[in-house]
Amino acid sequence: MSYESVGERLAEVRERVAQAARRSGRGERDVTVVAVTKKLGLDAVLAAVEYGQMDFGENYVQEAVDKMRELGQSTCGTGLRWHLLGRLQSNKAAVAARSFAVLHAVDSLSAVRTIARAAREHGVAPEVFLEIKLGGDDQRGGVTPQSAEGFLREAVLAGPIQFGGLMAVADPAIPARPQFAALRDLRDRLAGLDIPGALLAHLSMGMSGDFEDAIAEGATVVRLGTVIFGKRPAR
Repeated sequence: MSYESVGERLAEVRERVAQAARRSGRGERDVTVVAVTKKLGLDAVLAAVEYGQMDFGENYVQEAVDKMRELGQSTCGTGLRWHLLGRLQSNKAAVAARSFAVLHAVDSLSAVRTIARAAREHGVAPEVFLEIKLGGDDQRGGVTPQSAEGFLREAVLAGPIQFGGLMAVADPAIPARPQFAALRDLRDRLAGLDIPGALLAHLSMGMSGDFEDAIAEGATVVRLGTVIFGKRPAR
């Protein structure tokens, strides 16, 4: 698969992000673009790094760790920030805590406790985003908006964890923008409770098809794959 157009695509994405941020009264630097490289090879990462991309997102722990290991053998791996976007299973939480800067899809107390234990044992401090379930699909990951406060109050008792924000994937069966607005309102309410360890400065929401709507409603992190790399290969 060729990534010759990645530079042009990234430039276009950055301009669209900047315009959307300005329309919402913010600056381009207020929104972090995470380039999603799940199921893509190192050539995709390297192509994006060449054009200044530093934040990368992966869905599967082992696939990401393998990439990190290979990139770590060269200077191009220096300074990259890795984001785990997939739902975090408890049996992968310790490795994830040691390997990623940001864990986006945390929605179980068992995973939180494993992350806290790894943080104590290895001296790491990954930023954690609580995943919120949006829409009406019960099969989707995340805690419900109604249970988010209780989850956070119990989760922060586990140890040295910083909940840096909320994360969600919009339900494709209904319009995305009202869902993003609801997530922003939930974040604002929870942040106002001053729960220790729950700073909630960030909103990780918006993907290739809806990121401008997400930015309009306050997204600080958008997760973009197809719009940067094209349609990913089936596996």
